[in-house]
Amino acid sequence: MMSTRSQFFTLLAICSVMFWWRLGHLPLIDPDEPFYAQTTREMVNGNEWLTPTIFGERQFEKPIFFYWQSMIAFKIFGDNPFACRAPSAAAATLLVFLTWWFGRRMFSPRAGFCAAVVLGTGVEYVLMSRLMLTDIFLALCISASVFFFWLATEEEDKRDRWMILHFVASAFAMLTKGPVGLLVPMIGSIGYIWLSGKRSPWRGKGLWLGILAWLAIAGPWYATMFSKYGMEYWHRFFVHENWERLTHAEHKHSNHWYYYIMILVAGSLPWIPLLIAALVRTIKEIKTDRRMLFLVCWFVPNLIFFTICNSKLPTYTFFFFVTVALVMGHTLDQWITHGFRGKGERILASSLAVLQTVLVLGAAAVVSIILPPSESNVFVKELAPVIYTLAAFISIPMVLMLMRRPVAWAGFTVVTTASIVMLMQHVVDDKIPTYTSTRDIAAEAVKAQQPGEPIVTSSFIARAVTYYTGHMPDGVIFFPPGPEKVQPYFTPHPPLKMVRGAAGLNELAAKHPSVLCILLAHDLAHLESRGSPLQGRCEKLETMGARLLVRIKGAP
Repeated sequence: MMSTRSQFFTLLAICSVMFWWRLGHLPLIDPDEPFYAQTTREMVNGNEWLTPTIFGERQFEKPIFFYWQSMIAFKIFGDNPFACRAPSAAAATLLVFLTWWFGRRMFSPRAGFCAAVVLGTGVEYVLMSRLMLTDIFLALCISASVFFFWLATEEEDKRDRWMILHFVASAFAMLTKGPVGLLVPMIGSIGYIWLSGKRSPWRGKGLWLGILAWLAIAGPWYATMFSKYGMEYWHRFFVHENWERLTHAEHKHSNHWYYYIMILVAGSLPWIPLLIAALVRTIKEIKTDRRMLFLVCWFVPNLIFFTICNSKLPTYTFFFFVTVALVMGHTLDQWITHGFRGKGERILASSLAVLQTVLVLGAAAVVSIILPPSESNVFVKELAPVIYTLAAFISIPMVLMLMRRPVAWAGFTVVTTASIVMLMQHVVDDKIPTYTSTRDIAAEAVKAQQPGEPIVTSSFIARAVTYYTGHMPDGVIFFPPGPEKVQPYFTPHPPLKMVRGAAGLNELAAKHPSVLCILLAHDLAHLESRGSPLQGRCEKLETMGARLLVRIKGAP
């Protein structure tokens, strides 16, 4: 059994490698990181600490707290990728240690340690924690709020203290992403109180002091927004950014009932055998173990809620990985202490370990052999050696699982994730920017731009072009499916001039000797298609992955 000190430094080493090592090495990934970075840059340059702005105009897509963190990071480290991502890495690190602390109280010291290790080495948790996103800090606040609620139900003598902290964490979640920060902890907490029959901790001094703390933290900024912008803020944030995202699918390709289940399973790689075995155990224990009931009440109602919501992204349910990590940590602790719970569990875990390896090998085969060669598939094919290496690493834990050695299996699984992080940084790090970032093509555009020549860019990379060139593009081209679609964004950016397809770009080109365009490959295909007014007038200057630098000649 590791000492508390040894566990602490082991987790610190894991977080250092997974979240912090070469954090600022890669340029910002399109399209979300440049959006948040450009907003932060404008707020820092304008010394604006209340209203998020982009393209010189206020934007209400997210509340303020994430931007405060980013602005402080910019002030300390400068305007660079490390500063952009440092708040996410810090939140991910804190969440690993918070899970360790809570798991120790809920289950046992070793179970808490196992849960933290599993959380900090899952593939989605590692990848998302290295990006400039709001969801990592949101997951930290939601998890803290839920953890404190559980402690308030279990420790009556400290109930007031835990209740106050429960509301404090919820307030910071509200300041990070809005109503979801209040809704998610409430859904799970109400479900647990109802099903467990326990007396609600929402009572007495802790309740009233907690509400006052919540209002003191979250209230002033929201009150300021309503004071300055009135019903505009209500409609643009609460109605458009929250209610309409719930009722309208911003990303139609992901609007499926199985989406978040698929994300949870795939994102738990390389811990899939433990995930499935732990969930099977949980189903069997839910009626006899209130700890399992609590975690299920946190997970299932929120899974149903987010599945009903029409807009879906992998990051929206990032906090789910904390829930399942606790269940997995408890199961792994039981494996270490007592071994498998019968032949059935052993066969299940061993079969899943084999299946996980086969699926990774299959993925490598698909991308390297079966996937047809194309501009958009080049980067995926270049990842094939990394995927084969991942399969090779996973095969070692697979053998250890078949040999019934869960401790060694868990240890090599951690090594697998760490090795892949390092491999990605050193083997394909020079290729990643070409296919995921606009930095290099934007730099070429700045060199190639002629005096007075307008720049037009694809809607997907408009925020990135602005961030890397330091100027808004003169036009944003998009190809609407019909006349009713007037702009490509879920949330409009009024300062950007929209250019509708080849016809709109032709009108702009008629006013200038030439137009410099930063496009995606499929955009150029539209412009050069048969019947396009720009056919034969597109000069390709540079190609970087799926991003192209093209000069459109003026009307003949």
